[in-house]
Formats: sequence, structure tokens, C-alpha cells
Amino acid sequence: MIEHGDVSRSFTAKLEPVPHGGQYVVVPRAVADAAGLKHGLRVRGTVNGVRYRSSLMMYSGVFHLGLHKATLAEAGARPPAIVMVSIEADDEPLPTDVVPPDLARALKSQAGAAAAWERLRPSLKREHVGSLLDAKKEETRARRVEKIVASLAKPSAANAATKKRR
Repeated sequence: MIEHGDVSRSFTAKLEPVPHGGQYVVVPRAVADAAGLKHGLRVRGTVNGVRYRSSLMMYSGVFHLGLHKATLAEAGARPPAIVMVSIEADDEPLPTDVVPPDLARALKSQAGAAAAWERLRPSLKREHVGSLLDAKKEETRARRVEKIVASLAKPSAANAATKKRR
């Protein structure tokens, strides 16, 4: 079933196993096209009424939507269940997409650190920000900010972190 709203699309799909663990559903091409979705795009919606956020992947020309184990458990869905999925583009940043003010100040205060930060892969930026968000004590967070900035100040470390896989 496809809903014909402008923003969200819904469909039913069978939960499929991922060879290395996890579950996904195939997103019908008509749904992806109607919603303006493309490979690598962040998406959000519901699975059996339970909210999720994920990314849309494409394998062999077919769109796959990975679903978190906790989301499926809350939705009461276990393979090989048929689930109701709604999907739309997710334009809201994840918490780890936003550079915290203390890190931003530290990056500006160290020569070359801000430029090195901009060259980092997005996944590495999110990893660094996540480590700050996970800190339980301010002292821990401050140490982690210092460590991040120090690692970016080392030219070889900053350059190695930005190299693309070949």
C-alpha cells in the first residue's frame, strides 16, 4: 500500500536478515521515487507504529532500510514478520552532527585545528562528538575536548584521518 501524501510513504515489507546480523526491509522503488529518496539519505518513519531513524542503502539496485533491534523489539516484530513501514526523508540533524560549543571554541583557539576538523570524514566527526556527549563528568568532557584538539593539531594524524578508502 502506498499513501499518496507529499512527505511520507507507507508500505508493507518482510523483515530480511542481514548476513552479519541485523534486519532490513526492502523499500519499493515506487515508494522511494514518490518520496524523493535516494541512496545514503537519512530517513525516519515508523515500523508497526514505532518511530525509527536510519539511512537508506542501495544494494544491487534495490533500496534497503536497516532497522535497529530495539525498534523491532518495541514494534513486536521478529523475522520473518511482515511489517508496516512509513518512510520519509529525515532532515533533522542527529545529536552528533552538531559541534558542541566547547569543542567549537577549542577548535578556534588552536591554530589549524578548525581546518583539520573540516577535513575529517563525517563519521569521525560524529565519533568525536559522541564521545563528548557520552561524558558523565565535566572533567571527562574537558579532557576529551583537549585530546580531540591535540590530535587535530598533529598534521600526520589529521591527514591520516581524512584519507579515503581505496
